[in-house]
Amino acid sequence: VDHIVVDSSGKLKDGGKLEAIMSGKYILAISNCNNEGQDVRIEGDCIWKSAGGYLPGNLFSEMYFFISLAAAYIILAVAFGIKMKMHQDAYIPIQKWIVTTILLGLLEITFRVVNYNYWNKVGIASPMALYTAIFIGCFKGGLSRCLLVMVSLGWGVVRDQLDAMTKIIILGVAYVTIAMTNDVLDILSVTESAVWSVEQETELLDVSTLVTFLKAALNVTFYMWILDGLNMTMEYLENMNQNRKLSRYLRLRCILLFSILFAVMWSVMSLVNAYDAEGILDDQSLWIADALIELNYFFILVTIAYLWRPNSNAKEFAHVIELPTLGDDEDDLQMTENAACVPSALDGDDDDTDYSDNNNNKEQYDDGFQQIMTEKKNDEKDIDREIS
Repeated sequence: VDHIVVDSSGKLKDGGKLEAIMSGKYILAISNCNNEGQDVRIEGDCIWKSAGGYLPGNLFSEMYFFISLAAAYIILAVAFGIKMKMHQDAYIPIQKWIVTTILLGLLEITFRVVNYNYWNKVGIASPMALYTAIFIGCFKGGLSRCLLVMVSLGWGVVRDQLDAMTKIIILGVAYVTIAMTNDVLDILSVTESAVWSVEQETELLDVSTLVTFLKAALNVTFYMWILDGLNMTMEYLENMNQNRKLSRYLRLRCILLFSILFAVMWSVMSLVNAYDAEGILDDQSLWIADALIELNYFFILVTIAYLWRPNSNAKEFAHVIELPTLGDDEDDLQMTENAACVPSALDGDDDDTDYSDNNNNKEQYDDGFQQIMTEKKNDEKDIDREIS
């Protein structure tokens, strides 16, 4: 066991500096070897520093991960921003929510990197950077859940306004408040545990348990609303024979279901790692659990940003519907896919699709459709007269 000797004058040998031989966990133990001696009063600070700086060794990998993730957010933000600038005339409101969510994610990761870098250089975490990252992260979480609900209800594809927008915003604000309270309580349980009494720790644990339950309930509410909204929107698109738009939502549902499955697997892994004696991840790899959650979120965000990416036909896709084709027989009226009117979000030629003849095509279809419906109504009137 490495140790530092203190002489009778109270001075530390070698200035109290101890060189670690191996990498790993270290525990500081202070002992008075003279049982017959005087009481010892200890003053000063205990400072731990690795070869890379003051940041604990198990957090270096997490810091490098956040740096890489910040670079990915920058690439996504720049790419989406350039596309919005190129096609600003075809802007739709949902793209504003998407770019705001991307920027919030970038800000959150940036403040996390700033906090780790400050900690590594100074020796203590930066309260401002830490709590700013928490606030932005919780706000981003609430906004992204609201965005998924709006997307699932068909905003930007089936409709350009949502009657439930007020309810969505209220639920999002509730989530931000609960999530922020939960994160602050988690930090206090670590930073203040040494000075709080047992009764105070018990009260904190009870409050933290209640807040965690409320956060889980809000998450379940969001997930159920998202899945229910997706099912209703896809049922509507299927009934209306909107095959291109339906294809977009089928892909979105597949991605969300994969994300939910991933989250369930992550929860099982976390429980096994927490309660199993050996565990799945060692102390140096615990950061991977948080990294997987961040990657899962980023994957969903990239998917939605791609499906609703800015292009010259964004407005047309949101408002134009697939129209019926007119045959020689009135009974041969059926819905067919009109690729010139409704592009798919995943088709490579969406940006090149020409909508210059959309209005003329739509007028032709409307005139023909109205003519058929008028003739059918006249036939029904003739039949009624004969019956009467």
